[in-house]
Amino acid sequence: MLEAHHKQRRIRNSLSREEIRDVSLLILKEEGLDGLSMRKIANRLGCSVASPYSYYESQIDLVQDLIKTGEDELLSMLKKASADVKTGSAFDQLAAIARSYFHFASNNRELHKVMFVTDYGGVHRKAFPQLPKSYRFFLETVRIGFDSGEIPYPKNEYPAIARMMWSWMYGVIVLDMTGMLRKRKGAGNPIEEGISYFKKLLNKV
Repeated sequence: MLEAHHKQRRIRNSLSREEIRDVSLLILKEEGLDGLSMRKIANRLGCSVASPYSYYESQIDLVQDLIKTGEDELLSMLKKASADVKTGSAFDQLAAIARSYFHFASNNRELHKVMFVTDYGGVHRKAFPQLPKSYRFFLETVRIGFDSGEIPYPKNEYPAIARMMWSWMYGVIVLDMTGMLRKRKGAGNPIEEGISYFKKLLNKV
């Protein structure tokens, strides 16, 4: 029996997909994917366990929607960061993308894990039959550097260099998430350092 101070249980039609998604993201942030369940979502929303199933066929369906929501937000951030660059330099755009990606991952740690960490790769592949749009946007920015000559390498080396740069960016994020990114006194920002080294190395043909 519900305690007197609990809110009256909501009826199914009073819920919205956005409410369920927002509560799910909050639980994910607080407890990780293992802590996310339809029962916890229902408890937070004051509805029956069956109510979220009006919008999502299964918990996997819900997680896929969370991944897509995160991907849309990340892509929007990357596009804005790139558009704000005034120099037209591909390296400056890649630096802005890296900063924005790092910021997104830092503020959405659990969601980022679900989106990109291999432990949840099966869910990720079901949600994204093709490459994530955020990665494709990053690849296109690297391609701009090749096309403009700013990255003076043969175009057939574009995929390998793009993978190398993305791996570095993702690796810095993982180091930060696992507490292994220790900032030494006087050391520079790891994102700025990385872009600086890439710029120097890739300009040496």
